[in-house]
Amino acid sequence: MGVELLDEQIEECLCEAIEEYSGYVNDWVLRNRLGEMLGLPSEIDFTLKYVSNSLYFERSYAQDIGEQIGLGANGTREVKTTSITLTAGTQDYTVPANREVLDILWFTPSFINLFGLDPFANSNIAFSEFGASFAGHSLYSVMPVFDTIMTAQAAELRNRVRGSEYHYILRPGPEGTKTLKLFPVPRNGTVAGGNTNVGIGGGAGTPGTVFYTYRDRSGLYGNPEFSGTTANPGFSGFSSGSTTQGNGLVSGPADATLNYINWDQLNSVAHTWIKKYAQALAKELLGVGIRGKFNGQLPIPGAELTLNKDDLITTGRDDQQRLLDKLEKDLEELSYDRIMEKRAAVQEAVNRSLAYVPMKIWIY
Repeated sequence: MGVELLDEQIEECLCEAIEEYSGYVNDWVLRNRLGEMLGLPSEIDFTLKYVSNSLYFERSYAQDIGEQIGLGANGTREVKTTSITLTAGTQDYTVPANREVLDILWFTPSFINLFGLDPFANSNIAFSEFGASFAGHSLYSVMPVFDTIMTAQAAELRNRVRGSEYHYILRPGPEGTKTLKLFPVPRNGTVAGGNTNVGIGGGAGTPGTVFYTYRDRSGLYGNPEFSGTTANPGFSGFSSGSTTQGNGLVSGPADATLNYINWDQLNSVAHTWIKKYAQALAKELLGVGIRGKFNGQLPIPGAELTLNKDDLITTGRDDQQRLLDKLEKDLEELSYDRIMEKRAAVQEAVNRSLAYVPMKIWIY
């Protein structure tokens, strides 16, 4: 083989074997560690590097869900709070465009604030939830707490039957805005001193403002038109005419940097496989490119010599496929999930074995 093939051809077979081996190993890396690479800068070279378990992929789902319900402090999008000033007789209000509304703070007031311990003398005591200020009324020390709770519950039930619970409807509006409809309809109510406020009257006035929390949809995050770029905290938009793809972060198997592995960085097991595969490639090359000339029939004076091109081609290709199948099987057996299964099986076997060991009796 060394006589008929040039050194350059043998070197090419060796390089192709290294590339083939690197491709299978890098594919194994992607199958096992892509979840840990997602979201990392794509400029990082992951070749022959162990990527630790950060659970970033899993936490990204939990973080997004938590952001929607206002939980967690590790979100990437700022939660903002603003208010709408209510007007008596006006039920519909407009939320500006490009706002992702999270929560509208429009609740039925707690009736525990509206009544004292004695419903016939509650003007002497002003409550704030379960706190109270004593103004000399003796019932403050006499009446039990459950009387206050039951009084508030009775008032709340009367208001539900005779009045209206606080609720709202949020609908899409024109040009990206939203329309907020409030129930009950805000109206002026008379308060102490003859002043008026926006409310439902009877001392249980609705507030003069309604607060809500939201996130901006335009800008760096949250814009559904740029869903492929929202994971990058530093994304500032594409420049006009830019041909750059992606946002600089690993998004899948195509942009995770994995290079061919150098020969001197491979161990002896890899060296053995590469040598055998390079030899199989050389067999095929010898059969096709050298002994396959003139269809394997070499004319000589007075006779014709038939060369074994078919045997070399068949053997070379069979050897290549056999080596690739073995490599793929070995890598599958060495996948992270198979490693965990084997370690768990070993531990279970150890536990079963130790179950038959007599327990020691300690004598002091």
